[in-house]
Amino acid sequence: MRKIALFLVSMAMMVVLVGCNPMGDIELNAGNSGIYVEDDGAIKYGSCEKFDKKYFNEDQLEDEIDTEVADFNKSKYSSVDDACSVEKFQANSKEASLVLDFVTTYDFKNYMLNYAGFEEDGFYIGPISDNDKCEIEGIFKKPNSKKIVSAKEVKEMKDCILVTYTPFKVQVKGDIKYIST
Repeated sequence: MRKIALFLVSMAMMVVLVGCNPMGDIELNAGNSGIYVEDDGAIKYGSCEKFDKKYFNEDQLEDEIDTEVADFNKSKYSSVDDACSVEKFQANSKEASLVLDFVTTYDFKNYMLNYAGFEEDGFYIGPISDNDKCEIEGIFKKPNSKKIVSAKEVKEMKDCILVTYTPFKVQVKGDIKYIST
């Protein structure tokens, strides 16, 4: 059964991501991706993957990443010229890690849907009111509490939301109102 992780945070929420080295309190190992939500609107996405085959080429991978980021920034999917930037890229004989910075949740969402291969019905980040593709369902609990609210109550909130069917490590610098897994 697919899991859905739902995080509600205040309107100022945005995302920041992390690589194999820690950012925030998230530390990623090969095969992990992370999202760090900053309270000032900054967004980061991090990914760490195995890079242990002899035919892997660090320079070629870095060129492909730079080309993809430049293409995204010129595309209709970015809100401004430098909507996405590479904060960090590093590779060794075992793993490669990447941290991308995004200006807004809008840019991050568009990157994930149009460049990272995520589907609209399985990934959403932004205002709840703008979410018309991802289904909001499940039991929603307040963190560190037994308080439960319905999906209908969640849909009526004026906050931002992260809906994903893909496992991510997530850290939020701000308030998480409810979680569903």
